[in-house]
Amino acid sequence: MFTITAYHNPFLRVNQTAMQAVLSVKVDEQLAVGPTPQALAIALDRSGSMDGAKISAAREGAIKIVQALDESMLFMVVTFNDSGSVLAGPVLATTENKKQAIAALQRVRPAGGTRMSAALNLIADKLQHEQARALKILFLTDGRNEGETRAQLNKAVARCAEVHISISAWGVGTDWDAAELRHIADATHGSADIIPTPRQVEAAFTQAFQEMRKTAISNARLLLWSPNGVRITRIEQVYPSIVPLGLEPDAGNPRQVVASLGSLAAGDQRDYLLHLEMPAYPIGQQFMLIRPTLRFQAGGMQELEEKSARSGWVFVQWTENAAQAAQIEEHIAHYTNQEELSRSIKEGQEALAAGDSEKATRLLGRALEISESTNNERITRLLNDIVERDARGTIHLSQRADAVARKTLAINTGRTSKLK
Repeated sequence: MFTITAYHNPFLRVNQTAMQAVLSVKVDEQLAVGPTPQALAIALDRSGSMDGAKISAAREGAIKIVQALDESMLFMVVTFNDSGSVLAGPVLATTENKKQAIAALQRVRPAGGTRMSAALNLIADKLQHEQARALKILFLTDGRNEGETRAQLNKAVARCAEVHISISAWGVGTDWDAAELRHIADATHGSADIIPTPRQVEAAFTQAFQEMRKTAISNARLLLWSPNGVRITRIEQVYPSIVPLGLEPDAGNPRQVVASLGSLAAGDQRDYLLHLEMPAYPIGQQFMLIRPTLRFQAGGMQELEEKSARSGWVFVQWTENAAQAAQIEEHIAHYTNQEELSRSIKEGQEALAAGDSEKATRLLGRALEISESTNNERITRLLNDIVERDARGTIHLSQRADAVARKTLAINTGRTSKLK
């Protein structure tokens, strides 16, 4: 079902005790499993600022999704302002249940403030026992989470992550906080994006729902075995976006740690950067540092486990050949550049917001150079809306950049390209 490939320089210099490795995980293109049972929650902001076209578009977009559900799916609909309200579910998507949910959506009216955790906690409470299903939230807001502390939101997001709920989060308009939505998405193996105008809500919901229906693998976890003395100090997803991952001990094997990967579709690829520490061993002897395994559910079946072939193992040997040990493997070099790209965009946006045009130009110009050289076409396109080159090749801030362009770049910070 999977192919795991390890990329790293297998030669370490004498007494070297730290290294990096990339593990690329790909789901088979022709994966043939039964349909994965699914549960979908729709969470709509109904605060006062949603009045008018935004709440109308949110209602209609949600109704279109409810109408498209088949009877095997569990669903619920929640709205939130200063508190959360369950409009429907969780129930199976029968004709009658969908009819009642649509009627409830048509009665939604905007009022009050914005407290995102109210919706997330309600959904986590209701869906936490549905672990045989792939769990998803479509989450829409138009503003900042001003009705509570960031700690309260983070706690609710963590609850969703603990019960394996993935969240696709959108900000409609430009008054929302990109960092909040990125955290909601990143912590739950989800996605975050901008919906510039209300008329685009339905298309965004529909695309996310179609992607959800492709889910073949749910609750995937990467198990990393290492020998005594080897320590994984950090792991982060580096493709298709940069997301730090947590590591938990494996209750069944004291030499293994576990990283949650979320849900996957046939053909999906995820790349992970591992930071390793280990004792130095004698010159010339080969040692295995990492042996990966995947644990997952497929097609509603019981939990399965698939061990990686040797191509996914991390082997090293220490050498006195300085030239061999100094080589930087191309995948590691590529993703190191992608991390610099993400930092440059983030710091450049912060400088722009602070009014430091000189610093913003330098950082965003550097980001453009990296995105072009690493074939990150999406980020290059977005940066070209913020900065531009004159006839001599000098980079300047674009006078055409508006709030939508800046917000679109902000929410996409961290999107990466894979090595071609």
